[in-house]
Amino acid sequence: MVKRLAILFALLLVPVVSAAERHWQTGKWIDVSVKRRMVDFGPGSSPFGNSSGRPSTPAMVAQADVRTYVIETDDLRLELEEVAQVNTRSIDAVIGLPVTFALERSTVYVRDSNQVEHKLKVVKKINKPKS
Repeated sequence: MVKRLAILFALLLVPVVSAAERHWQTGKWIDVSVKRRMVDFGPGSSPFGNSSGRPSTPAMVAQADVRTYVIETDDLRLELEEVAQVNTRSIDAVIGLPVTFALERSTVYVRDSNQVEHKLKVVKKINKPKS
């Protein structure tokens, strides 16, 4: 029983430890844009067909702000995306200003001026040639 609890405790600590040990780097905001589009969500958003023969649940659709950000460093260019509710506050990204971020697979965490982390999806990652 004690061994099981120790294993469970160790597994629960892993996300906390990894979040604190992110590899933070600095870059510069290169581009910021916002587009509004219709987004599917809810039970009807599945692209898979219904094998039961009954009509599928209707899709739930709403407008969303799709924010696109571009961050550059000396050797990397990241194109990022955030889908958010219309007119909600997000990251204050100003083109030309520095940004602190951590890249973890297909996710980028960006720190704002209050040290709050924002999670963004990586759309494109381009390694720049060494000069």
